[in-house]
Amino acid sequence: MEVLGSVHKYAPNVKRVVITSSFASIISIPEGTRPGYVYSEKDWNPTTWEEAAKKGTPGEVSYCASKCFAEKAAFEFVEKNKPNFNITTLCPPMVYGPSGAGLSSLDHLNTSSADIYRLMNGSTKEVPETSFYGFCDVRDLGEAHARAYESEIAAGQRYLTASSGYTYQQVCDIIRADFPEKKDLVPEGTPNAPYPDVYKLDTSKIVKELGMEFKSLKTSIDDMVTQFIEVEKATGKA
Repeated sequence: MEVLGSVHKYAPNVKRVVITSSFASIISIPEGTRPGYVYSEKDWNPTTWEEAAKKGTPGEVSYCASKCFAEKAAFEFVEKNKPNFNITTLCPPMVYGPSGAGLSSLDHLNTSSADIYRLMNGSTKEVPETSFYGFCDVRDLGEAHARAYESEIAAGQRYLTASSGYTYQQVCDIIRADFPEKKDLVPEGTPNAPYPDVYKLDTSKIVKELGMEFKSLKTSIDDMVTQFIEVEKATGKA
């Protein structure tokens, strides 16, 4: 809340603050994959502060709860202090896609990049279990921030910002099919396995109100892997 407090105190000309929240503030981890359920902006992670802080609570439950606490606190700040600005929150799940700032090394990748690179560099032998069945391309997330900042209708709103569901099996299938030179390094798992019966994501609000269109998993992964291969060749790791 220090950032919002500083904007309120020192930047009276600011009219909109767009906050990157997370799908973690929406999902209910203890309820698992919830077949048949559809998550949207109306959902809030139900974990209480007491539950999150309780000894023995799984780390992922407490982490997701912390995202919810932070997002709610932002809305409460605006309600209580009535600043000159309003806020919009975006709630993306896993964020993938190429690095826009340029990538010169594969030794210190950010978490999302490392999550995919491990599937093509031989370090992961089995297809990992999928934790969050949803992703957003980083370029789409950036576009969503710009649209949320510019659109009057976005004032005071929260948006589930995601392309679609996904599984690590799908990611491995894409890499093995589109980059045959990496095929032997990518876990095979069960190729073309049916998509599991898990919760779905309703992103109709951000599509309707902000006009968002989202890149496919194939586009996001292909662009990431292409960049990784370019860096491997440039650094002699190919």
